[in-house]
Amino acid sequence: IFLCEAAGYDTILVETVGVGQSETAVHAMTDFFVLLMLAGAGDQLQGIKRGIMEMCDAMIITKADGGNTAAATRAKSEYASALHLFPAREDGWFPPVLTTSALEQKGIDEVVQLLSHYTTWMQERSPFNERRKKQNLSWLHEELRARIVERFYENSDVKSRLEAMERI
Repeated sequence: IFLCEAAGYDTILVETVGVGQSETAVHAMTDFFVLLMLAGAGDQLQGIKRGIMEMCDAMIITKADGGNTAAATRAKSEYASALHLFPAREDGWFPPVLTTSALEQKGIDEVVQLLSHYTTWMQERSPFNERRKKQNLSWLHEELRARIVERFYENSDVKSRLEAMERI
């Protein structure tokens, strides 16, 4: 992300490939975290999505077209209801749930408008700057962890003891 910003890009999309640590890391480094869901894929019942749902700034139900339109509309309602069960966020934002169809080009303008609204909303209330400070601290801590682990494994005593343990 830093390299893209340094190259002059002001909008950077980051995609992850599933549920796990990568989403937590991406959430810590982004200004807007979108959770994409596919209606009818069984995700509605997966408790594993709960943590990610709590982190999202918006949820988008994709492929809301053709025979999947009704399922997408139903999923939108179910997810919107589920999001109301989570504790209120400190910044006061409530994540909306939208439906989109790339095939039929539906909902894309609404997503762009949402991003614009969110940016304005955050900047007017100053949580944007607070979030950026948290992002910088997260990067600092991550860099420190990486360097500590690197130095740990470079230590000759650690290397020899680890090699001995691995032979057992």
